Amino acid sequence: MTFTVMICTRDRRSDLKATCAKLLELQPMPDEVIICVDGCRDGSNEMLRLSFPAFRVIENPFLRGSVFSRDRILRAASSDIVVSLDDDSYLVQRDSLQRLAAVFLAHPEAAVVVFPELRDGNVFASADKTDRSRGRYVSAYANCAAAMRRDFYLWQPGFPLFFEHMYEEGDYALQCYAAGKSVWFEPSLVVRHHESPVNRRPLQRHHLNARNELCSVWLRCPWPWLPLVTLYRILRQFVYAGSEGVCWAMREPAWWLGALKRWPQCRRSRQPIVWPIYYQWMRLGRRPIYSVIGLQKDFPRTSMD
Repeated sequence: MTFTVMICTRDRRSDLKATCAKLLELQPMPDEVIICVDGCRDGSNEMLRLSFPAFRVIENPFLRGSVFSRDRILRAASSDIVVSLDDDSYLVQRDSLQRLAAVFLAHPEAAVVVFPELRDGNVFASADKTDRSRGRYVSAYANCAAAMRRDFYLWQPGFPLFFEHMYEEGDYALQCYAAGKSVWFEPSLVVRHHESPVNRRPLQRHHLNARNELCSVWLRCPWPWLPLVTLYRILRQFVYAGSEGVCWAMREPAWWLGALKRWPQCRRSRQPIVWPIYYQWMRLGRRPIYSVIGLQKDFPRTSMD
């Protein structure tokens, strides 16, 4: 089993350098490291060529977004498994790739394996996804802490490139379940995520995530459920925005407009998924599945090949 590490980066030269140094500590090393420099203007490209000449660098001359960049890396990679990291996240255990190979062999039904995300202050990103949590099948994941079967990705529609940034993981997880595979949370492997403050604006990230979540509904949800699920997603995001304060709630129409502008693209690219699969995928967030037997019960098309 061979491994590629993929990272996309934008103007985080110092964070990227620290992450690359951590990659050199892995034993065994990945078969290749591919870094997409996405419209960087801070010298990241030059730093990589000087300090990490063995790493492969591909460049977007102008900003294309993390979704486009990761898709580009996945198509350029040559390994069986692509480990997805951010420019400010890295695998903690030095033998992570050896352990990861064992996880994929133990879970042939999984197209994606995701890891606990340990942030600064030794606090995990999710209280129910730590190194002491139970392994289980999940409905979504973060590309800062995941690994993907490359061949399976290439057989799917893949990340919607017009998403630009955010929520491509949730949409792809749904594709996996619809195609007879799954997303497995593996607690034994940990990724440290420092969450650089550079290019990280909470309100903007919320708008992008909410917009793309709704676009995913328009891409995948079948009739006659599409209007109902659309309303549910809008209301849920509004409640979240309200929990962050009145200013956030008042600015919700900004992402509504952004989503409406993408409706024509969603309609052209629409590939609805049968309702039983879509419904069970939505339930996974609140009703996790811990075994293959449970997975095959709720998702009968699951393949163990």
